Amino acid sequence: MKKKEKVYSIALASTFLILFLLFISTAASASPEQNQRTVAPPEISSGAGDPSDDQILSDELSTEENDTATESILAAAPKITEKRITTNAAEQYSPVIYGNKIAWYDNRNGNWDIYIYDLSTKKETSTLNKSDQYSPDIYSNNIVWTDTRNGKTEIYLEDLSTKKQTRIINNKVDNWDPAIYGNKIVWTGYPGEDYEGYNIFMYDISTKKEQMIAAQAYSPDIYGNRVVWVNDNAGYSDIYMYDLSTKKQTQITNNGLANSPAIYGNKIVWQDARNGNADIYMYDISTKKEKRITTNPSASYSPKIYGDRIVWEDDRNGNWDIYVYDLATRQESHTTDKSDQYYPDIYGDRIVWTDMRNGNADIYMGTLSTSPVAAFSASPTSGNAPLKVKFTDKSTGSPTSWKWSFGDGKTSTSKNPSYTYSKAGKYTVSLTVKNAAGSNTKTIKNYIVVNALKAPVAAFSASPRSGKAPLKVQFTDKSANSPTSWKWSFGDGTYSTAKSPAHKYSKAGKYTVSLTVKNAKGSNTKTISGYITVSKR
Repeated sequence: MKKKEKVYSIALASTFLILFLLFISTAASASPEQNQRTVAPPEISSGAGDPSDDQILSDELSTEENDTATESILAAAPKITEKRITTNAAEQYSPVIYGNKIAWYDNRNGNWDIYIYDLSTKKETSTLNKSDQYSPDIYSNNIVWTDTRNGKTEIYLEDLSTKKQTRIINNKVDNWDPAIYGNKIVWTGYPGEDYEGYNIFMYDISTKKEQMIAAQAYSPDIYGNRVVWVNDNAGYSDIYMYDLSTKKQTQITNNGLANSPAIYGNKIVWQDARNGNADIYMYDISTKKEKRITTNPSASYSPKIYGDRIVWEDDRNGNWDIYVYDLATRQESHTTDKSDQYYPDIYGDRIVWTDMRNGNADIYMGTLSTSPVAAFSASPTSGNAPLKVKFTDKSTGSPTSWKWSFGDGKTSTSKNPSYTYSKAGKYTVSLTVKNAAGSNTKTIKNYIVVNALKAPVAAFSASPRSGKAPLKVQFTDKSANSPTSWKWSFGDGTYSTAKSPAHKYSKAGKYTVSLTVKNAKGSNTKTISGYITVSKR
């Protein structure tokens, strides 16, 4: 059966709210709470698509032929390392994540409470009271939710650092489905029988002002100054966006079959049934281009986005799995448990979702890690023996260990080692990098070329070569074949063993300069008569 994404009609709205509250308090184990942002997955039909036919598509990239492989494209699909967050027999749904904090709603106390788990402290807290609270969203230390303590559905805010709760709006309108970013909260409001349809409202925490963003609309999300939602027009649903800074409204889709938008940065994602089943689509606000992300006959719902990663729930394997797709690498991975997983959210390298593997709805977290792709550079790559080379790791995918092979039997486990080649030859260098997700090796044949050591040939320059006393002159060694010692004679009875010394001539005259250089193969002297001319003041 198809997932029901459309909001209920106005005539049934009040009845829905009453029945809904009765439902979540008495029959939560039957299915997750259904609201505008998170809808329970349907039963799996026998017509689910063959996984062998499934693919992820970027419309702009899929039509290219003979693509040149790059390290980013060849990167392995992210590995999902799973962790169970809740371990009780109660029902837990619709997790959200921000930083180190995960929030969800939970009925372990006989009613729905909002619970928060801090990954850094491993401590759990909650918003305990006798009413029902559900549909949380979190930003920094602020958490918002739908609350029924006053006999209707309202939006509440808690500052987790002070434990202070605030009732956002006190009115006769039913409000639910909040989302928060910075100081701004958006939600769906049902104005009652005197108005038509649902509306989107926004509250600014700093100014304590409320405004209506859109009419005939539901399921809002917010990022920065942009609000997205589903516009309901005579039974058709499209994605709209409003820019608070420019006060400009933009219609993103026009097929009437779009739902569940989410926004991050310049990217909007949503589910879309234009192809006869629910696919995931993305719109880039900066380029004004749309991409179809999924192209398979299975159903894909509840997308969320963070950076270049999109997550959603998908039934292509005969149960609901959480999928993640990386726009930058074009790689996809998913959870593999045979139970149902749904309602995903993502922040950084972490995904959270509702999971049924233990017989009740638990909260799970997956940490994404990608196999590294080895890459490196060296400087210099050629020269006379002994040749000291600085190697620099340029691998992607956050490796945690390195093993270098310098081509002469020697190795190193440093990230950016320096190594000295003592003998002439051509050396093949390889680097193997590893992390929790896998390993990769990069080898460059004959990368370092070391020439046989020859006796040095002395050469030098000076600046300036003439002027009034006292005259300070900078001498620069330009000798060939890698000398290891230097002896300068400045022509006035003074000497230096520095490689490129500075010397001050205090008296007028013409001075003959000589430089003797040495290495293990021999020595050589360069003398220039009358090289420096110093005149009187």
